[in-house]
Amino acid sequence: MALAAEARVPVDAVMTELHGRVRERLRAQILASGGSAYFEDPALFADVEALLHAAAGTPDSAKLILPELLGEPETWRLSTSMRYQSHRAKGPASLLIFLKRHVLMPVFRWMYEYSRDNFERQRRTNQVLFACVQELALETAILRREIRRLSGDRK
Repeated sequence: MALAAEARVPVDAVMTELHGRVRERLRAQILASGGSAYFEDPALFADVEALLHAAAGTPDSAKLILPELLGEPETWRLSTSMRYQSHRAKGPASLLIFLKRHVLMPVFRWMYEYSRDNFERQRRTNQVLFACVQELALETAILRREIRRLSGDRK
């Protein structure tokens, strides 16, 4: 028991060091593959990474402005549900609905299952991009305010 009490590891320090190593490896990889020369500055890279990490950590769109500006989610979100309707008379309509449900639906279901992961990845990517755009808009507004303040312009 005494040995376990003495062998405490500072988890936060270890995690910070590990995160720093991963960040540096990623920075080197991006620079080696022709990334922006601005990333030569490790502090700038860390700032960009922190900004993107915060944007990617936005778990839901309730914290985002852009989805509100886009309007109703039905107008910009992917819809994967299907409705079976027909404007035809009852006889032909019921036959068509039967064919849709029992022939076409299994094919559509297979296609949906096949592409569902891609839809989810795209949804997540859109959410992260919304958060990044919001952060960029915020930074732009702050910088513009600072420029106006420094130039003495009170618009």
